[in-house]
Amino acid sequence: MVAAVAAAATKPGLRSGRAAGQFAVGLGARARGAAFWLTLAVSSTIAAPARAADDMTVLGTVQQVMSEDYPGAAFGPAQEKLEEAYEKCKRGKCSGATRAQVFVALGMVASQLGKADEAKIDFISALQLDATARLPASGTTPNIRTQWSEAEREAGGSAPAPAAPGPRPDAPTPDAPRPEAPKPAAPPMKIPGWESSEAFQAASAGLSADMAGNLDECIAKDRESLKLEEQPRTRLHLASCERRSGKLIDALRDAQKALEDAIQKRDSAVMRAARDRVQGILPRIPHVTFKPPPGVDDLQVTFDERAVPVESLTKKFSVDPGKHTVHAEGTQGGVPLAFDGEYDVKEAELLTVELTLKSQASEYLTPGQLKCMLSAKSQDEVVKCLPEDRKNLVVRLGLDSSVYTDTSSVNVASPGLSASVTSPTSGWNVGGNFLLDVVTAASPDIVSEASRVFRDKRYAGALSGGYKYKTVSAQASSNLSVESDYVSAGGGIALSLDTADKLVTPRVAYSYSHDTIGRSTTPFSVFSHTLETHGLEGGVTVVLSPRTLLLLSATLQLERGDQSKPYRYVPLFDPAIARRLPVGATVDLVNANRLPLRPIEQLPTERDRYAVGARLAHRLAALGATLRVDERLYVDTWSLKATSTDARFIVDVGRRLRVWPHARLHAQTGTSFYQLAYAAALNADGSISLPLFRTTDRELSPLVSVTAGGGVRYALTSPDAKAQIGVTLQADVMYTRYFNAIFLTQRTAGYGTLGLDAEFD
Repeated sequence: MVAAVAAAATKPGLRSGRAAGQFAVGLGARARGAAFWLTLAVSSTIAAPARAADDMTVLGTVQQVMSEDYPGAAFGPAQEKLEEAYEKCKRGKCSGATRAQVFVALGMVASQLGKADEAKIDFISALQLDATARLPASGTTPNIRTQWSEAEREAGGSAPAPAAPGPRPDAPTPDAPRPEAPKPAAPPMKIPGWESSEAFQAASAGLSADMAGNLDECIAKDRESLKLEEQPRTRLHLASCERRSGKLIDALRDAQKALEDAIQKRDSAVMRAARDRVQGILPRIPHVTFKPPPGVDDLQVTFDERAVPVESLTKKFSVDPGKHTVHAEGTQGGVPLAFDGEYDVKEAELLTVELTLKSQASEYLTPGQLKCMLSAKSQDEVVKCLPEDRKNLVVRLGLDSSVYTDTSSVNVASPGLSASVTSPTSGWNVGGNFLLDVVTAASPDIVSEASRVFRDKRYAGALSGGYKYKTVSAQASSNLSVESDYVSAGGGIALSLDTADKLVTPRVAYSYSHDTIGRSTTPFSVFSHTLETHGLEGGVTVVLSPRTLLLLSATLQLERGDQSKPYRYVPLFDPAIARRLPVGATVDLVNANRLPLRPIEQLPTERDRYAVGARLAHRLAALGATLRVDERLYVDTWSLKATSTDARFIVDVGRRLRVWPHARLHAQTGTSFYQLAYAAALNADGSISLPLFRTTDRELSPLVSVTAGGGVRYALTSPDAKAQIGVTLQADVMYTRYFNAIFLTQRTAGYGTLGLDAEFD
């Protein structure tokens, strides 16, 4: 009979459809824990032979639940299966003893779920159906035993005598439905076995979600509970939900954690279930490994957009079953190559991905080379399609002309020339540029002082050179700018280091400039003041993925010297008038109300500037476009604070045409000493006290500036040609709003550049 009951308990028809996701533990390993329930099945069938078939089926289900689901903390499915077993009793002719054992099991499950009132009602119902009912020798907790004792006391005074069995009015009859348990009151602050009531409530919600078939919610609620309080049974239930949702890696990790916690707490039931769970998951986990292509030194590989170290490619990685993507890229023979693949990995499968890189950009290859590469079956065949020559020397030339104009009557024309020579194989580079600015201005700042229209020229040039040895790069530069009244000379050096397979490149730089400020037509020996600037920069470039680049930087700039403009005169006012002067006061209104004094601008002689910046560039391969976003935050010791955001969306329209829209937003506060109108105080001795610092520079006032525009580049030569020549046109419109300035409250400016670039090798 014992064998018959055991066989009946394992039939698929007696299991819930959710049993496949619960803990599977062998009957032999649980023989001692199941002995109580098997004995009950035998005694029940002997006591009521007419009901043997129904009793055997129901008690077999009880045995399976209490020896598999219950020790594995799968209380939600356990309760569901016991409810279904009780329904079979209602339709059949189960004995009172069998019904009693269903209630014993339901009470134990309810107690584990924290439903003390419901557990006690189940135990009372069991005792009323069978006065000889008892708890099993194992699997109970102090709470279960306490609730059973209370049920015995409450049922003992009114239970019918064994010789004349008959239910109490509030107890279930053999053919009556199970009484509805009253809804428990709000859980007390202290729940037996739990330190956190919130953790208990989240775990209960996870069990409810599991019973409803919502595995994602089950996972979320169990994780929420575990953040509040670590419970090995909750961890084990989480592993169950993860395993059934296909997240085998997470399920294995959580099952192992539950096993560790159970060992520490000496919880033998969870130990057995967790050990079986780990052993059951391990052979089901699929693995992936890669076969890298030969001869690709700068290979970069990502699996599901996560970087895979090149030195670990041949190792076996554990992955979850399901769809996965692989991307790889590198250069060979100077040609950029790439690989993309999508795979549906099955359980227990070992996937070997052979990375065969091919060119996906035809501008790097001739049509014949591209056709050869597309038909290649291996990386060796791809290499044969590549051009054999390498660019030992690359020469770049650029010629451009820019113009600027705004509504404050400032116009600038700037022709420029640039050139560079680079040796990709030797690692060195040199370059230089030259720029001429022709400026004319008739702004209100100048016209208000009855000055002539301002005209000037600025000649600026720069030289640079660098060398890269293995992973270390050094770059040096120098520059010189000359105007009729201003000379600036400086230079700098920068060092960078490729680390983590060129995925992380830190950089440090230092710069210095010395400026001499004078007056036009006046020798510097007669009138001049100097400004020295030291700049420090630190940053890092991080390759987040083959398509995403992040650049972080921080700069410190120390300025020492008088940078006041010798042509900028500051109007002074009587204190009463200064308080009433309106924003945007016209030239005539200012001249009519100011004092006859006309001191020149005076700025502080020290200024420390601090800035942090970030640039994110992401390649959208499906659109053939690149998104670039820059953000810069700035503050200085003059109390000016600013933020600048710049964005470009560069789209490859075809093999020769590239376009990009451009937008920029800049906002800043004013400096601490900036005022709309400065007041002069008349002293008792007849002298006048001037403000220590004074300026009418609107760029030091609160403002917001918005820029919008774009650009286009067209390749004049075929992408297959050795000489690449292109023309670029850029245009932007900038609107600036000044919130606390005289003369002007807004300015609109236009900026455009037409350039020609060429590259030869």
